[in-house]
Amino acid sequence: MNAPALTQHAITRAAQRGIAHSDIELIALMGTEVEDGYLVREKDYVEAELIVKAFLQRLRHLVGKRVVLTSGRIITAYHASNSHQRRLRRRARESGSID
Repeated sequence: MNAPALTQHAITRAAQRGIAHSDIELIALMGTEVEDGYLVREKDYVEAELIVKAFLQRLRHLVGKRVVLTSGRIITAYHASNSHQRRLRRRARESGSID
């Protein structure tokens, strides 16, 4: 969801209060809808924290995993050994794919 457009007053007040535009977008995304806007409750924060932690655990599980594509289709997936990972990164750097 995109946050509603900000008025000049809202831009000024948010800046005075140290609330960035990206913070406002996050409030609208994860906050609870209240009478005339959104409020981020402790419950909203805890829920988001659990989601982020679960995502990071999933991501940790994927470290070293590789998928191989041909013609835009995945043809295989496997766990690359450390030496194979180094070789893949070296080739990618040499071809300019990564820094």
